Amino acid sequence: MKKLLSVPPMTLIRIGLALVFLANSITAFVYPSEFIELIEASFVAGILGLVGVSPALFVVGIGFNDAIVAALLFLNRGRVIASVWASLWLVAVLLVRGEPLEILEESGFLLMALALAQESCRVVLTSARKR
Repeated sequence: MKKLLSVPPMTLIRIGLALVFLANSITAFVYPSEFIELIEASFVAGILGLVGVSPALFVVGIGFNDAIVAALLFLNRGRVIASVWASLWLVAVLLVRGEPLEILEESGFLLMALALAQESCRVVLTSARKR
């Protein structure tokens, strides 16, 4: 228990956010119909139609995107880029979801991503000033 209490809070947030993206990635590959239905019921379907991309293909892209973000966060690599991208991605998810309870849930993940991005940028700027 003592070891768990000594883990920095940002590490816990980073791993928690990685788990969220991993779960979404797995869902996109294993149960793509959940994502396809969501996309087809949103404004995204119109945009995809304009550029000639099927919702099914877009869901594959979502699966890979989320897997890459999860891996970067788990490995603590490219943390600034990964956390900023995760924040932007979650804003897009909020726009697509639309239902109040789902927006509330996604907002929690967005705040985790923003906290991680803020801390990651602070660390990078602090180390750059020391040089």
